[in-house]
Amino acid sequence: MNAVSTYVSGAELDRVSSRDFLRYDDSGVNWRVVEGYGTVIATHGRDLPVVLGSPVQLIDHSGRRLRVETAHGSIAADAAIVTVPSALIAEESIVFRPLLPKKTQAALGLPLGLADKLFLSLSHAEEFDEEIRLFGRTDRSETGVYHFRAFGRSHIEAYFGGRLASELEARDDVGFVDFAVGELVALLGSNFARRVKPLKLKRWGADPFSRGSYSYALPGKADCRAELAAPVDNRLFFAGEACSRSDYSTAHGAYLSGVAAAEAVIASQKTRR
Repeated sequence: MNAVSTYVSGAELDRVSSRDFLRYDDSGVNWRVVEGYGTVIATHGRDLPVVLGSPVQLIDHSGRRLRVETAHGSIAADAAIVTVPSALIAEESIVFRPLLPKKTQAALGLPLGLADKLFLSLSHAEEFDEEIRLFGRTDRSETGVYHFRAFGRSHIEAYFGGRLASELEARDDVGFVDFAVGELVALLGSNFARRVKPLKLKRWGADPFSRGSYSYALPGKADCRAELAAPVDNRLFFAGEACSRSDYSTAHGAYLSGVAAAEAVIASQKTRR
């Protein structure tokens, strides 16, 4: 059960709020995208003016208009939607002036779990059925799950969560590969090591713009999601999966919270006029 919790929440059961967990609304519809979510986002927003490589450092909401300081200069705005992961708000990577201690505390109650993926190429893949999964071990929680031939492709998607992922991130990339190959060899025999090669690894905890994978609520902190999502002075709005009461940890939860925030911004502008 603990292993499954690390895949679902990115953390072991003792760290996860049962109330928050029970609020999750699983629609049973979770689509994977062959081209990747990056392609979905780029396509969906292709007509929008977007500036990349310009991280926000400070949002000053003390004046009549907001002043947003970025790595490439200042922007004045009537309103803004903050969509950064909860870990960055907790770390105060973006400085709010005046400070927003309630937001910081809410974000601290919603840490990001860790769920890392390693992709391995697989030779003679046709010997395995498509879309099958193997657990590395069933007698301990520190184990990986291995998804064979996703979309019929000749590769294995290895998935590591919770403390195991954190421990592996403390090593180099070879540590992930050695762990995965060790578990697969134990399941499928020593010759299997020659059939796999590393393709791609994503270490979410090391990503400076994420600091983790997706949020979970600490025990007693389930209501932090509402606090994090609440607007400030009808000018600063917040969105992202951590702001979703029942669809957290998902792309659709992040998207729907963003739509709600955008609609709230539009409504606030009409009121001002």
